Amino acid sequence: MPWKRQHASSPVADAERITRVREPDGNVTSITRRSTPARRATIRDVARAAAVSTVTVSRVVNVPERVQRETRERVARAMAELGYVPNAAARSMRTRATRSVGCLVPDLVNHSNAAIAQAAERHLAAAGYSLLLANSDYDSAAEIRAIEALVAQGVDALLLYVSDENDPGLQRAVARLDVPHLVLDRRLPGEADRLLSDHATAMHEVVRYLVGLGHRRIALLVSALRIRPVDERVAAFLEAAAGLGIARAELAVLRVPPDDAERLRAAQELLAATRRPTAVLADGGRQVRGVLAAARLQRLMIPEELSLVGLDAGDIATVTTPALTTVERDYAEIGRLAATLLLGRLASPGLPPRRLVLGSQVVLRGSCAPPAGRPADLLPGAARGD
Repeated sequence: MPWKRQHASSPVADAERITRVREPDGNVTSITRRSTPARRATIRDVARAAAVSTVTVSRVVNVPERVQRETRERVARAMAELGYVPNAAARSMRTRATRSVGCLVPDLVNHSNAAIAQAAERHLAAAGYSLLLANSDYDSAAEIRAIEALVAQGVDALLLYVSDENDPGLQRAVARLDVPHLVLDRRLPGEADRLLSDHATAMHEVVRYLVGLGHRRIALLVSALRIRPVDERVAAFLEAAAGLGIARAELAVLRVPPDDAERLRAAQELLAATRRPTAVLADGGRQVRGVLAAARLQRLMIPEELSLVGLDAGDIATVTTPALTTVERDYAEIGRLAATLLLGRLASPGLPPRRLVLGSQVVLRGSCAPPAGRPADLLPGAARGD
């Protein structure tokens, strides 16, 4: 008897087909076969669904900032409903652009680094760019490798936030770059857009505030990294104190390796000294935590026995007891402006290099007071932080 084949629909007919085969012995065997996958949505499908041209869809994918918001949103909805995914590789071959920006930071655990990168990523994403993030862990050789890898990936631009601006190999790697790049708060050589922070003005202000409270023995704990923010803060600290009549012997500047154990050790040695400082400025939230831990071990009360100021430590300022007086920068604004400068450079490659400087601010809270047994001096505006 010839075999008979029967086909039947099933509740999942769109995904599979059940074929029943009658065997020569009369038994029926059911065979399930997956159906052919649905056709992948094309740019024409999206254009038809959104009632626009394929050129408009292409613009939404490649240069969304050039498309009106209402049209852009309508096309985006059509793409989502149809499951349309632009072919990035094909687009890159056509335009020689990957719509991606590389970002190099020395330490993703550091709050300022992460906050700046996040803000930049958000602004770039709104313009249709993705951010490729590389973390060097304070290693110049790793930074060189990361720059080379990001360039090899075909990024359209680079945001550079390096850990050692004086490293010769890193300087050469940056000088060789043939892609647009922005240098963030560093003194790297070469022609590039630069976004810097003014660390000196706020340092002068906070030193004046501490001296106005009556402090004479003041210590500054900063990173051992060879970078512009550290050098500018140290120079401003010494200059401000000298200008207020504080002898250099009364001041301490400690450059601490970027390691939590080293941060704690430096703070312990500082606070255990016979003539310990009555006020400490600590660079970064992790160094602030080191000072707080060392003060607790020495049974020092803040601010009654030790005044404490955090530099770039706004992320922990309101969770300490008492709340921490800080010197702060607007990381969201830094990240947004960094992305804006890069997008402007990509749109107009012929522009001359730009240089922007953003300020810092002193935020007075509860972690500073006159040193024990000494009233505040009468420096005009000092105790108010004016």
